[in-house]
Amino acid sequence: MPIQNPIHRALQSYKAAFSGLSPEAWVLATVMFVNRAGTMVLPFLSLYLTEGLGFSLEDTGYVMACFGAGSMLGAFNGGYWTDRIGSYKVQSFALFGGSILFLGLSFVSSFWLLCLGIFSLTAVADMVRPANSAAVFEYAKPENVTKAFSLNRMAINLGFSLGPAAAGLIAAMNYQGLFWADALTCFGAGILFTAYFRKRQPRQARETKPKGKSPFRDRSALAFSALVLLFAIVFFQLVASLPLYYRGEYHLSEEMIGLLLGANGVLVVGCEMVFVNWAQNRIKPRFAIALGCIVLAISFASLNLLDGVPNLFVSMGILSIAEILAMPFMISWITLRAGEASRGRYLGIYAATYALGHILAPIIGTRMIAGAGYASLWWLCTGIALVAAIGFSQLPPATARQSQP
Repeated sequence: MPIQNPIHRALQSYKAAFSGLSPEAWVLATVMFVNRAGTMVLPFLSLYLTEGLGFSLEDTGYVMACFGAGSMLGAFNGGYWTDRIGSYKVQSFALFGGSILFLGLSFVSSFWLLCLGIFSLTAVADMVRPANSAAVFEYAKPENVTKAFSLNRMAINLGFSLGPAAAGLIAAMNYQGLFWADALTCFGAGILFTAYFRKRQPRQARETKPKGKSPFRDRSALAFSALVLLFAIVFFQLVASLPLYYRGEYHLSEEMIGLLLGANGVLVVGCEMVFVNWAQNRIKPRFAIALGCIVLAISFASLNLLDGVPNLFVSMGILSIAEILAMPFMISWITLRAGEASRGRYLGIYAATYALGHILAPIIGTRMIAGAGYASLWWLCTGIALVAAIGFSQLPPATARQSQP
C-alpha cells in the first residue's frame, strides 16, 4: 500500500472536518465572521480609555465592567426572547441595534455616559449570541450539530484574528475609527442575515408550547456555569489585562499588540475544526475541558517564567491550545444538557456566564495590576484555572439528566 503524502493527508483531514454541513450553517457562520471581524473596540478599549481619554486604571476597570454587565443582560434577554419569538427576530434586532449604538458611542467621552453607553451597547448587541447558537442547532443536520457549532466558533475566531490586527492599524491613527468600523460590520452582518433567512424555515422546528425546565433548577448546569465563570475570568485577561501588560512591560506598539491578539484567532481557526472532527467521539467533553483549563494555567504561568517578546507569542500559542481544547466542548455540553424546550435559556445562561466573566476579569485584573503587579495577577490566573480543571473533571455527562417539558 503506497504511503500517503503528509500534505495530502492534511488536506483530507480538513475536507473531512468540513463535510456534511448544511448551507444554513455556513451562512450563520459567515454572519458571525462579518460581525466579529468588527471586534475592534474591545481589544483596544482599555488602551483607548487610559491613553485616549486619560482614565485611571480603576475607572477603566469600571467601564469595562459595564461592558460585561450589559453583555450579561443581553445574553439573558437574548436567550429568553429566542425561546419566545425565535432566533431570527432576536438576531435582526441585535445586529441592527448594535450598529446604531456603536456609531453613537463614538461621540461619547465622559465617564458616566461611557458607562451607560457601553452597557446599553452590549445589552443589545450581545443578544445575538444565544440567538445565533440556537439557530445553529435549528438549521444543522442532526448528525453534524457539534461540527456546526465548531464551524460557527471558527468563523468567530477568524473574525477575531482579523479584527484586532486591523484595529491596531486604525487605533494608531484614530481610536474613534474603531467604533465606526464596528458599526459598519454589525450593519453588514445584519443585511446578510436578513437577506438569507427572512423566508427560511429551520430544519429542527422551535418548540413553542411547553416551557421546559429552567436552568436555574438544574444543579449540574449551575455547577457547570460556575466553572465556566472561573475559566472566563482567566481567559478574558486576554483583552482586559494582556494589552496593558504588552504596552506597560514591553512597550509594544498598537500594531504589534494587534498581531499578538490576532495570532490567537489564526491558530484556533487553523486547528480547531480538525481537532473537533477527530476528538468528538474519542474524548469525553468534561475531560477535554479540564485539560484545556490545565493548558490555560500553563499559558499564564509562562508569562512569569519566560521573558522576551518571542515568548509572548509562545504564551499566546499555549493559550490558543487551551481554547481549542475547552471551548468547543463547553457549548456542546450545555446544548445537550438543555433539551428541546429550554435551549434558548440554557444558551442564555451560558452566554451570560461569559459576560459575567467580562465584568469580573477587568476589575480583578486592573486592581491586581495596580496593587500587586502583573506577576501576582498571572499566578492568580494560574491557580484559578487549575481549580476549574478539577471541577470540570468531576461533572456528570451532559445527557445524564436533560431538562424535560
